[in-house]
Amino acid sequence: MSRAEHFLNRFLLQNTPLTPVDIHPGTHDAAVLIPIILRSDGWTVLFTQRSWQLRHHPGQVCFPGGRKDNTDSSLQMTAIREMEEELGITEKQIRVLGQLSSGHTFTGYQIHPYLALIQPPFKLTPAQDEVSAVFELPLETLLDLSTYQPLITTRNGTTHKIIGLTVDGWFIWGATARILYQLAKQFG
Repeated sequence: MSRAEHFLNRFLLQNTPLTPVDIHPGTHDAAVLIPIILRSDGWTVLFTQRSWQLRHHPGQVCFPGGRKDNTDSSLQMTAIREMEEELGITEKQIRVLGQLSSGHTFTGYQIHPYLALIQPPFKLTPAQDEVSAVFELPLETLLDLSTYQPLITTRNGTTHKIIGLTVDGWFIWGATARILYQLAKQFG
Protein backbone atom coordinates (compact mmCIF):
# COMPACT_ATOMS: atom_id res chain seq x y z
CA MET A 1 0.00 0.00 0.00
CA SER A 2 1.43 3.38 -0.99
CA ARG A 3 1.78 6.24 1.47
CA ALA A 4 -1.06 8.06 -0.34
CA GLU A 5 -3.39 5.04 -0.03
CA HIS A 6 -2.44 4.70 3.63
CA PHE A 7 -3.17 8.40 4.14
CA LEU A 8 -6.64 8.15 2.57
CA ASN A 9 -7.49 5.02 4.56
CA ARG A 10 -6.47 6.71 7.80
CA PHE A 11 -8.46 9.81 6.95
CA LEU A 12 -11.59 7.81 6.15
CA LEU A 13 -11.26 5.54 9.19
CA GLN A 14 -10.83 8.40 11.63
CA ASN A 15 -14.48 9.33 11.16
CA THR A 16 -13.98 12.54 13.10
CA PRO A 17 -16.67 15.22 13.06
CA LEU A 18 -16.14 18.35 11.07
CA THR A 19 -14.13 21.06 12.79
CA PRO A 20 -16.48 23.59 14.41
CA VAL A 21 -16.39 26.99 12.80
CA ASP A 22 -14.48 29.40 15.03
CA ILE A 23 -15.76 32.92 14.37
CA HIS A 24 -13.24 35.75 14.42
CA PRO A 25 -14.62 39.30 14.13
CA GLY A 26 -13.31 41.20 11.14
CA THR A 27 -12.50 38.11 9.09
CA HIS A 28 -14.25 36.81 6.00
CA ASP A 29 -15.09 33.12 5.65
CA ALA A 30 -13.72 31.29 2.64
CA ALA A 31 -13.68 27.60 1.78
CA VAL A 32 -11.44 25.50 -0.45
CA LEU A 33 -11.46 21.95 -1.75
CA ILE A 34 -8.33 19.83 -1.64
CA PRO A 35 -9.23 17.74 -4.71
CA ILE A 36 -7.62 14.29 -4.73
CA ILE A 37 -7.76 12.19 -7.89
CA LEU A 38 -6.82 8.54 -8.46
CA ARG A 39 -4.85 8.30 -11.68
CA SER A 40 -3.36 5.15 -13.24
CA ASP A 41 0.08 6.11 -11.90
CA GLY A 42 -1.07 7.10 -8.38
CA TRP A 43 -2.96 9.69 -6.36
CA THR A 44 -2.68 13.36 -7.30
CA VAL A 45 -3.90 16.69 -5.94
CA LEU A 46 -5.46 19.23 -8.31
CA PHE A 47 -4.31 22.86 -8.09
CA THR A 48 -5.04 26.08 -9.90
CA GLN A 49 -2.86 29.07 -10.55
CA ARG A 50 -4.71 32.34 -10.10
CA SER A 51 -4.97 34.57 -13.15
CA TRP A 52 -2.26 37.18 -13.48
CA GLN A 53 -5.04 39.73 -14.08
CA LEU A 54 -6.55 39.36 -10.60
CA ARG A 55 -6.13 42.16 -8.08
CA HIS A 56 -5.36 39.88 -5.13
CA HIS A 57 -2.65 37.18 -5.21
CA PRO A 58 -2.16 37.15 -9.02
CA GLY A 59 -0.31 34.05 -10.24
CA GLN A 60 -0.43 32.34 -6.85
CA VAL A 61 -0.93 28.56 -6.72
CA CYS A 62 -4.04 27.62 -4.77
CA PHE A 63 -6.86 25.17 -4.27
CA PRO A 64 -10.22 25.80 -5.93
CA GLY A 65 -12.28 27.90 -3.55
CA GLY A 66 -13.24 31.35 -2.44
CA ARG A 67 -15.28 33.61 -0.23
CA LYS A 68 -18.62 32.44 1.18
CA ASP A 69 -21.66 33.98 -0.49
CA ASN A 70 -24.90 34.70 1.37
CA THR A 71 -26.61 32.17 -0.91
CA ASP A 72 -24.30 29.30 0.18
CA SER A 73 -26.03 26.95 2.62
CA SER A 74 -22.70 25.98 4.23
CA LEU A 75 -18.97 26.46 3.92
CA GLN A 76 -18.76 23.03 2.27
CA MET A 77 -21.21 24.24 -0.37
CA THR A 78 -19.05 27.34 -0.84
CA ALA A 79 -16.09 25.12 -1.73
CA ILE A 80 -18.21 22.99 -4.09
CA ARG A 81 -19.74 26.05 -5.79
CA GLU A 82 -16.31 27.60 -6.27
CA MET A 83 -14.97 24.35 -7.77
CA GLU A 84 -17.74 24.38 -10.34
CA GLU A 85 -17.34 28.09 -11.10
CA GLU A 86 -13.55 27.93 -11.43
CA LEU A 87 -13.11 24.54 -13.15
CA GLY A 88 -16.51 23.25 -14.27
CA ILE A 89 -16.35 20.17 -12.01
CA THR A 90 -19.87 19.54 -10.74
CA GLU A 91 -21.10 18.48 -7.32
CA LYS A 92 -21.93 15.00 -8.71
CA GLN A 93 -18.22 14.42 -9.35
CA ILE A 94 -17.13 15.52 -5.86
CA ARG A 95 -17.10 13.31 -2.77
CA VAL A 96 -16.26 15.37 0.31
CA LEU A 97 -14.35 13.20 2.80
CA GLY A 98 -14.10 15.68 5.65
CA GLN A 99 -12.78 18.99 6.85
CA LEU A 100 -9.36 20.00 8.12
CA SER A 101 -8.80 22.68 10.75
CA SER A 102 -9.59 26.21 9.66
CA GLY A 103 -6.84 28.80 9.51
CA HIS A 104 -6.43 32.56 9.17
CA THR A 105 -4.59 34.53 6.54
CA PHE A 106 -2.73 37.83 6.84
CA THR A 107 -5.33 39.27 4.48
CA GLY A 108 -8.28 38.80 6.84
CA TYR A 109 -9.75 35.49 5.71
CA GLN A 110 -10.61 32.42 7.72
CA ILE A 111 -10.11 29.49 5.33
CA HIS A 112 -12.04 26.26 5.80
CA PRO A 113 -10.40 23.40 3.83
CA TYR A 114 -12.34 20.30 2.75
CA LEU A 115 -10.66 17.13 1.53
CA ALA A 116 -12.49 15.66 -1.47
CA LEU A 117 -12.18 12.86 -4.00
CA ILE A 118 -12.83 13.86 -7.60
CA GLN A 119 -14.08 11.08 -9.84
CA PRO A 120 -12.48 10.92 -13.27
CA PRO A 121 -13.16 11.26 -16.07
CA PHE A 122 -14.07 14.92 -15.92
CA LYS A 123 -13.75 17.82 -18.32
CA LEU A 124 -12.04 20.93 -17.04
CA THR A 125 -13.45 24.27 -18.15
CA PRO A 126 -11.30 26.82 -16.31
CA ALA A 127 -12.79 30.28 -15.78
CA GLN A 128 -10.33 32.33 -17.81
CA ASP A 129 -10.87 35.47 -15.74
CA GLU A 130 -9.86 33.59 -12.55
CA VAL A 131 -7.56 30.72 -13.55
CA SER A 132 -4.38 30.86 -15.62
CA ALA A 133 -3.35 27.20 -15.18
CA VAL A 134 -4.64 23.89 -13.80
CA PHE A 135 -2.26 21.09 -12.84
CA GLU A 136 -1.87 18.03 -10.63
CA LEU A 137 0.94 17.10 -8.27
CA PRO A 138 1.63 13.69 -6.69
CA LEU A 139 -0.03 13.28 -3.29
CA GLU A 140 2.91 11.09 -2.22
CA THR A 141 5.31 14.04 -2.60
CA LEU A 142 2.96 16.45 -0.82
CA LEU A 143 2.77 14.10 2.20
CA ASP A 144 6.56 14.08 2.58
CA LEU A 145 7.43 16.59 5.34
CA SER A 146 10.96 17.05 3.95
CA THR A 147 9.37 18.76 0.91
CA TYR A 148 8.45 21.80 3.02
CA GLN A 149 10.82 24.67 3.80
CA PRO A 150 10.50 27.61 6.21
CA LEU A 151 10.38 31.02 4.54
CA ILE A 152 10.47 34.58 5.84
CA THR A 153 8.19 37.25 4.39
CA THR A 154 7.42 40.85 5.33
CA ARG A 155 3.92 42.32 5.14
CA ASN A 156 3.08 45.85 6.25
CA GLY A 157 6.44 46.13 7.99
CA THR A 158 5.96 42.93 10.01
CA THR A 159 8.13 39.86 9.44
CA HIS A 160 6.34 36.49 9.32
CA LYS A 161 7.67 32.95 9.21
CA ILE A 162 5.73 30.92 6.66
CA ILE A 163 6.06 27.56 4.93
CA GLY A 164 6.66 26.91 1.24
CA LEU A 165 7.51 24.14 -1.20
CA THR A 166 8.45 23.66 -4.83
CA VAL A 167 7.22 20.55 -6.64
CA ASP A 168 7.67 19.90 -10.36
CA GLY A 169 8.55 23.57 -10.88
CA TRP A 170 5.48 24.91 -9.06
CA PHE A 171 6.16 27.17 -6.06
CA ILE A 172 3.46 26.91 -3.39
CA TRP A 173 3.35 29.17 -0.35
CA GLY A 174 0.90 30.99 1.92
CA ALA A 175 -2.38 29.43 3.01
CA THR A 176 -2.17 26.65 0.40
CA ALA A 177 1.24 25.51 1.64
CA ARG A 178 0.06 25.78 5.26
CA ILE A 179 -2.96 23.55 4.53
CA LEU A 180 -0.77 20.99 2.74
CA TYR A 181 1.75 21.03 5.58
CA GLN A 182 -1.06 20.49 8.11
CA LEU A 183 -2.23 17.53 6.04
CA ALA A 184 1.29 16.06 5.84
CA LYS A 185 1.88 16.52 9.59
CA GLN A 186 -1.47 15.01 10.47
CA PHE A 187 -0.93 11.88 8.44
CA GLY A 188 2.87 11.68 8.16
